[in-house]
Amino acid sequence: MRKLLKRLIFVGSMILVLELATACSTTYYVRRPVPPPPMKELRAPKPHRKAVWVPGHWRWRGRRKGYVWIPGHWKIIR
Repeated sequence: MRKLLKRLIFVGSMILVLELATACSTTYYVRRPVPPPPMKELRAPKPHRKAVWVPGHWRWRGRRKGYVWIPGHWKIIR
């Protein structure tokens, strides 16, 4: 009977420790704002017959700068 009582006390104390440990940790999720819609770009003339257009896109530059537009460009595929 004593062994059973000791086990119950041990298990109960472990559950309490686990509950306290998980209650102390707090996770915060911060979402960055949704990027604006893509900008319309005018393409320059194709510089080479193997060139492919890479469209512009928004890139997150941190809380201070927010989203910055990266313009599209031609990329030559070899």
